[in-house]
Amino acid sequence: MTSELRDECRVTVDGVAPSLIRMLRNAADIATGAGRNWVGIEDIYVALTSDELAPMWWPREGKEPIVKGRRGGIAHSELEGETVPLSYSAFQRLTREWLPGPTPKVGPTSPVTVSYELSGPHEEEFRRMIERR
Repeated sequence: MTSELRDECRVTVDGVAPSLIRMLRNAADIATGAGRNWVGIEDIYVALTSDELAPMWWPREGKEPIVKGRRGGIAHSELEGETVPLSYSAFQRLTREWLPGPTPKVGPTSPVTVSYELSGPHEEEFRRMIERR
């Protein structure tokens, strides 16, 4: 870590999908564009809802949901139609439906891990926040 006068945080995640790397890089670009040297949850929300990283599917008025990730991709005509506005609780249910089931022959052989290093004047406060479960 570089300075005791500034808060620093380094995170390493082992075992992620390439799409998550794209999303994190998008969030980093959003933070940098806003003049910040850190990525926050708000940058993640903006990155998740950006056109580049559109949701896997979304309910639409009178049509089948938009489906992302199937073979052959999404045809432009499939994106037509008004999407259905969702309440926050409906959005939460929808995102839970996006979770894939087990993929035993895809990805790393061991479970995902997240490690971090902290330094700076708020190190202990940040550590308590991170470790709270």
